[in-house]
Amino acid sequence: MKTLLQEGEEPLGRYAFEATAQCVAICTVGELFGGVERHVLGMLSSLRTRGIRTLLILFHDGELAVQARAQGIEPIMLPNRNSALMTTSRRLAQTFKEGRVAVVHVHGYKATVFCALAQRWHRFAMVKTEHGLPEPMASGLIPTWRNRLYSSLDIVATRISGATVCYVTEDLRASYRKAHAGLPTRIIPNGVESMDRSQFSRPVEMRDEWFNLLIVGRLDTVKGHHIAIEAIAADNLSRETHLHLVGLGPREQELRKLAQSIGVARRVHILGFRRNVYDYIAHCDALLMPSLHEGLPYTLLEAMALGTPIVASRVGGLAEVLQDNDTALLTPPRDAASIALAIARLHNDRGLCSRLGEGSRRLQQRKYSLEAMTQSYLAIYRTLRTKDRG
Repeated sequence: MKTLLQEGEEPLGRYAFEATAQCVAICTVGELFGGVERHVLGMLSSLRTRGIRTLLILFHDGELAVQARAQGIEPIMLPNRNSALMTTSRRLAQTFKEGRVAVVHVHGYKATVFCALAQRWHRFAMVKTEHGLPEPMASGLIPTWRNRLYSSLDIVATRISGATVCYVTEDLRASYRKAHAGLPTRIIPNGVESMDRSQFSRPVEMRDEWFNLLIVGRLDTVKGHHIAIEAIAADNLSRETHLHLVGLGPREQELRKLAQSIGVARRVHILGFRRNVYDYIAHCDALLMPSLHEGLPYTLLEAMALGTPIVASRVGGLAEVLQDNDTALLTPPRDAASIALAIARLHNDRGLCSRLGEGSRRLQQRKYSLEAMTQSYLAIYRTLRTKDRG
């Protein structure tokens, strides 16, 4: 397997783990592609620049694996079968032992459970990042029971592993306070690199004569797409206001039917997955985030880095990061009328658009950079390795 520090190379930077002696493993499912996956890619890239050997462990050969290979990283693929729990955990332990892994950084239920079991056969420290609250992916009695079981197993595995738990917002730490009582915890906000909007091409779907709104994310109820669709049907909005939805998810057909039923089907464009998502964020007139709850989404940080005006619900990490009328327009959750008013303000005041975009761009550069995020995690890795040696 190709690692990020080849034999004979010198480590880079003051955070390197003493030449080739130790390695960091990052483990996640890799089935979907969203904030967790962008976090992983950012960390892999940033660790690479410091010469730190890194293993990427996945359960799905999906978009994350594709983009990791584009960085020159060949992931280790594990079987995606819960029935193979013990066999796979033993294999993980052997992989960590052979790779001299000192720290394993996990994201999500499955990675947490499998890696916690792997500690039975090989000693290593675990870091876990909580990106958001559990979100059920299906309705019905059996899926609901399964989601609760997975959540309970996740909490148990986090505790028995003695993981250092990192939350991307203070809101999340408060939500998990009881579940993670007694564990070492930290707040480490997500971070992205600075971005230049002139580097991105305007998508053909975004016509010059339209006022182009954008939502990026999984098509599921918690993201609030249905509220945004209701908002653009408001009488106070121009008929040239169009909403573009980038992403996949289980609510796609429901959203299409809603747009049709309220007469805005021609102004709602469901585009599916787009690898060139930055083109859309850079060239939309405003990014909408009408979510019912959020951690600290990468789409938000990317829009901030690009200076794109933002309309967001006053919930979770969105309310924690953004300031109304300074870095975004904030609206009450589930309030289509308030979203419509915010859209109308942006449509009628391009100076407001520029001011909000510049304010959020400065905030991102000051507090939510990839460099700051990486250094915070490296400090934890270093501390854990020192304790392990002691």
